[in-house]
Formats: sequence, structure tokens, C-alpha cells
Amino acid sequence: MTAVALVLVLASAVCHASWNFLLKRSEHKLAFLGSAGIIGALTLLAPAIVVAAVDGIGATAIAFGLVTASLHGVYGLSLARGYRLGDLSSVYPVSRGVGLTLIPIGAAVLLDEHISTVAVVGIVMIATGVYALHIQPHAIRDIAAPLRVLNQPAGRTALVTGVLIASYSLWDKNALDELSPVVLNQFAMTGHALITTTAAARTNPEGVRWEWRSHRWSIVAAGVLIQLAYLLVLLALQTSRVGYIAPSREVGIVLGAALGVLILGEGFGLWRVWASLAIVAGVIVLAVAP
Repeated sequence: MTAVALVLVLASAVCHASWNFLLKRSEHKLAFLGSAGIIGALTLLAPAIVVAAVDGIGATAIAFGLVTASLHGVYGLSLARGYRLGDLSSVYPVSRGVGLTLIPIGAAVLLDEHISTVAVVGIVMIATGVYALHIQPHAIRDIAAPLRVLNQPAGRTALVTGVLIASYSLWDKNALDELSPVVLNQFAMTGHALITTTAAARTNPEGVRWEWRSHRWSIVAAGVLIQLAYLLVLLALQTSRVGYIAPSREVGIVLGAALGVLILGEGFGLWRVWASLAIVAGVIVLAVAP
């Protein structure tokens, strides 16, 4: 991974952890996520229109953008549904773990990216850390607990979410050949906003109003951070391989866990310290991998 890509990914991780923290503090998750999506879609709309006008945008590019919009929107729905049906500690490691597994494989098969042995070691370290970080501290001996969620609706939704993570990551890497990062990101944010907001308005309109009354500035901050977080990832993808960039984003999990401990008073413990160190070490290995 290039030095520029590493800096961009780390900056993206800070943004990603921050908006996830704001989402976690909200009362109505889908309502908050949809509202923040609207802010995100509006944040860089004008620059995206200017870039599209200057660069030109043909039918093929629009088709790529519409697929991106659909994938990100459905991903938002799947993520929210998974958290509604199950616990974060079981849904999150399954969805992210599936994505971590499929992205390097897909990059090698579909995009002809070479994944070095050193990089594979780093990816395995990150995946192990992500899984371990979300095992409940009081049930460390039961290390297979998150996997049993696959027998439940929440687990199956988490599996779908992981497939969607891999799908939009691989698709967007390919779409960068047709669209600039700013325009592609605008398609992603617009699709995410339209689909999640529509679902939130239909299922919980009072929740949308409540979130705006109670957390309007958090919604605005989250919307800007959502937009910035993925734009930085797309910029990084221009300089490095998706098989390296996507797993490296998981360092944001460590930052999110730290926010939970320092601000929300959540437990962490020695087990999760080691899990976090495994993620960070894996990112370092990816950073130096050929």
C-alpha cells in the first residue's frame, strides 16, 4: 500500500468511527442514518455537478453510478435491519468478516489484483481482531458465539450485509475507471440517502422527527463525516489495491471501541486490547506489504 493510500485510509477511519459513534448514541437508528444520509448527499452535491460537467458523463458512467447508488442504499437497509434484529457484538463481526474474506478473493479473481503472502497475513490478522473484538468479555471461552447467529434472521442479514460490503467495494474500484471519486461518491451517498430515508419515513416517521428535534447537530456532523469517510476511501483506491484498502479500513473499529470506552463508559478488558492490537498490527503489515 502506498504512503498516500495509508494516510487516506487512516483519515477515513477517523471519520467512519466518529459517525458510527454518533449513530450509536441515537435513539432511532434507521431514522438517524437516513437523515444523516440526506445531509451527506447534499454536502458535496454542487462540486460533484461541476466535476461531472467539466469531465463529461456518458451513459456507461451513469450506469456504473446507478449500480453504485443501489448497492450502497441496499447496504444501508441491510445494516440497519441487522442491528434491529440482533446485537452489535454478533452482527458486526459476521458482516465485516464476510466482507474481509470476499474482497481480497474477488479482487484477485475479478480485478486480477495480486495479493502477496505478506498481505494475506495482514488480512488474516485484521479479520481475527475484528471477530475477537466483538466477543462479549464475559463469554470469552465461547469464541464461536457470534457464528451461531447465522442460524437466526439477524445472522442471515449480517451475511447479506457482508456480501454487499464486498460487492460495492469491488464495484466501486472498477467504477473509478469511468467516474471521478467525487462523482462516484455522490452517486453512492445519494442512493444511500434516498433508500434509507424512504424506508425510515415509511416505517418510523415519528422517529425521524424525534431525531431531528433531539440530535440535529449530530445528524449534520454525521452526514458530513459519512460523505468524507467514503470519499477518502475512493481517493485511496486510485493509488492502491482494493484488496489492501478495504481491510485496512477496519482500524476504524479500534477507534470506535476507544470512543465507546472513553465517552460511553463501555467495558473493554484485556481480551479486547489484544484484539485491537491485532487489527492495528494487521494494518501495519498491509502498509508494508508488496
